[in-house]
Amino acid sequence: MRLEVFCEDRLGLTRELLDLLVLRGIDLRGIDIDPIGRIYLNFAELEFANFSSLMAEIRRIAGVTDVRTVPWMPSEREHLALSALLVAMPEPVLSLDTKGKVELANPASCQLFAQSQERLRNHPVAQLITDFNIQRWLEGSPLESHSEHVVIGGQNFVLEITPVYLEGEHGERVLTGAVAMLRSTVRMGASAADHDDPGYQRVQPNSRRRPENAPRG
Repeated sequence: MRLEVFCEDRLGLTRELLDLLVLRGIDLRGIDIDPIGRIYLNFAELEFANFSSLMAEIRRIAGVTDVRTVPWMPSEREHLALSALLVAMPEPVLSLDTKGKVELANPASCQLFAQSQERLRNHPVAQLITDFNIQRWLEGSPLESHSEHVVIGGQNFVLEITPVYLEGEHGERVLTGAVAMLRSTVRMGASAADHDDPGYQRVQPNSRRRPENAPRG
């Protein structure tokens, strides 16, 4: 069960919400806080009477303007969208922590390394990509993306690795890991060949031609 609580920006309001759940013995599974005045709570299903009573008590908290059920937490929706994007990508993509271990791998990565997502999780990337020392690169607190030619299983790839930073408690940038993408040079070459094809060149100018009925500037 997930609730969206509309509220004012009042000090201590979130604490009161959490205390209310503890008082009722409700196990909180997750919480999202939106800076525009919304708090999202995720907890186990309640019986109707307990649920109705909880909703009434939440509305009585000073600063709460409304509360309603929602199907998803914002973080869950973002995670689902990211997962769908990774699944659809033909290129192998790995999400890495600061120690150079795999946190997330898309299906293309599983196919390339012949491993399941479960087996790739927490796997040292140094054992997967040996032509570039990603761990040393991370230890240098990189600020920009880096590209490197690597060979994996006899296939040539361009490794594109990007550092991931979050804002710390005092506004400083904190390195949390990196995202690595492996772009096949064969696929990249095929794409370049398509752009060089005479048929492609004939289509491109036509696509920019002004329609006959378009007004002239």
